Amino acid sequence: MNFEIICRRGDSYLVRQENLFRMVCLTTGTYNESEEPGVFLKLGYFEDVEEVEPAIMEGIASILADPDACAAVI
Repeated sequence: MNFEIICRRGDSYLVRQENLFRMVCLTTGTYNESEEPGVFLKLGYFEDVEEVEPAIMEGIASILADPDACAAVI
């Protein structure tokens, strides 16, 4: 599964996958998606992500692989 992590806010990660942006929450195991990243960035402060632990990458990948994990299309 190909995706790029853009930034993070707490335990949520904004990722780009193909032409969609997805806010993946590791705590709830869900994600929201939108074609515009600004929908998520307007929520407030985000941190840059330089290195990501393999466990986090695997967690994000497993959430994105589950179509039932999509909480909302914005």
